[in-house]
Amino acid sequence: MTSALSSPPVLTDEQLAEFDEQGFVIIKGALSAEDAESYRQSILSMMPPSLEIPAVWGSYDGRIKPMAGPGRQTFDTPDLLPLMTNDKLYGAASQLLGSTRLRVMDGSVGITIRNDAHTDRPLSQTLHLDASVPTSADDFTFDQQELQVGGCYYLTDVEAGGGGIHVVPGGHKIVEAEARAAGSGGRHLHQDWKQIEHLTSVEITGEAGDFALLHHLMPHGASHNRNSTARVAYFVRWVREDQTWGAGAKPAPNSYDDDQLAAMGDLGRKLFGVDDW
Repeated sequence: MTSALSSPPVLTDEQLAEFDEQGFVIIKGALSAEDAESYRQSILSMMPPSLEIPAVWGSYDGRIKPMAGPGRQTFDTPDLLPLMTNDKLYGAASQLLGSTRLRVMDGSVGITIRNDAHTDRPLSQTLHLDASVPTSADDFTFDQQELQVGGCYYLTDVEAGGGGIHVVPGGHKIVEAEARAAGSGGRHLHQDWKQIEHLTSVEITGEAGDFALLHHLMPHGASHNRNSTARVAYFVRWVREDQTWGAGAKPAPNSYDDDQLAAMGDLGRKLFGVDDW
C-alpha cells in the first residue's frame, strides 16, 4: 500500500494553515454526489415507516440519533463501513496527525429534521468538546500524538439554517489558552468542556459529499434545522495508533464478521486494527 504521506497530499499548504489557524477545514467532494445520495438513502431507510422512534434512539429538538443497540452508536455495517475507509479522508487525517498508522472510529449517524421551535437560538445543544482525553486526566498534552481529527460527512446539501454543525473559528486555540492558564485541572474547566457557554459559533454549510474535519479541541454543537430538507450526516474520527491516551489501541480479536472484513479492504483492515500496519 502506498503511504499517504508519500502520495500527493490531499490538503494544500493553504488548507493546512487554515486548519492550524481556524481548527477546521472542509474537504470538498470526499464523496461523489451519487455516492452521497446512496448513503443518504441507506441511512434514511433506518427510519421506521410508522415514525415510531425506538426507545434506544436519541431524539432532541429535531435531532434524531439512531442507535445500533443499547449504548451502541456505531453503524459499521458492510454498506456503511466504506465511509470509514475513505482514501481521501485518510490521507488528510494522516497529514494532520503526522503518521500513516492510524485508527478509525465513531461511525455514528445524525438526522436533523425541520424544527420551528426555539427561534431565539441557533443551537440545539451546548457547545462542547469530544476530546479523546479521559476525564481522569487533569490536563491536555497539546501535542500531535494526543490529537484526534474528526467530523462528519454531509450526505445532503446543507444551506444556511439547515442544521449544519456549529464551530468556533480558532476555538481550539482558545481552549488551549484557557486550559494552560488554569494550570493543573485545565481538562476539567466548563464541566470537562461539555458546557461551553461563553463562546460564539458559526454554522458550517456544505454540499452533499463534503466532509467537515475538526480539531479535537474545537468547541462544536448541533444546530436547529429551519429548512425543509432533512440533514443526514455520518461521523468519523481518526487517531494515531500510538495515541497518547490509548484511543488507537487494537480492538478485541474477532470484533468483525466476514461481511465486515470483506467490506474493509486492505486499508480498512489496518485502520480497524485487524491487520498490523
